[in-house]
Amino acid sequence: MNPSAPTPAPLHDIVGPVWFFPYPIWMVVAAAIVLLLLAIVLVWVIRRLLARKHVPTPRERALAALEHLRRGIGEADSYAFGIAVSDAVRSYVHEQHGLAATKQTSLEFLESIRDNTVFSANEKAGLSVFLERSDLLKFAREAAGENDRIELLETAGRLVRGEVQPGQKNASA
Repeated sequence: MNPSAPTPAPLHDIVGPVWFFPYPIWMVVAAAIVLLLLAIVLVWVIRRLLARKHVPTPRERALAALEHLRRGIGEADSYAFGIAVSDAVRSYVHEQHGLAATKQTSLEFLESIRDNTVFSANEKAGLSVFLERSDLLKFAREAAGENDRIELLETAGRLVRGEVQPGQKNASA
């Protein structure tokens, strides 16, 4: 051996793996539990908000349909207008009171409610007038000016809201 050769460095035994994660395991578990709880609360809040979503009543749906017709009152022809306004009121009566207004002719429907206490005498008279006027538009294809359409819409709105017809006194008062 050469005395001028460098001495080799001493060899040490191999050591096990070195833990390099900066947080203790209990902190990681606590953080995971907190995140899980936050996720559960978030899901609960979202489901609760979605459950509160307002489902419109038959009256609200009918009034919305009538308002939609009011906005396009000058564009539709009398025939289409008569069908749409009649459908809005008939659907309301069907959904609100469970009557077969959508499947009966006007005469059949008026006959079916003659002895029914669901509607007052004023409401029955208003329904009779409304159905007669809308049938004239639908079946006789009678022309209706904008004022006639507005008047028919107002009558439909009063029927849906359950208001007494103008010039009539409430029979239940």
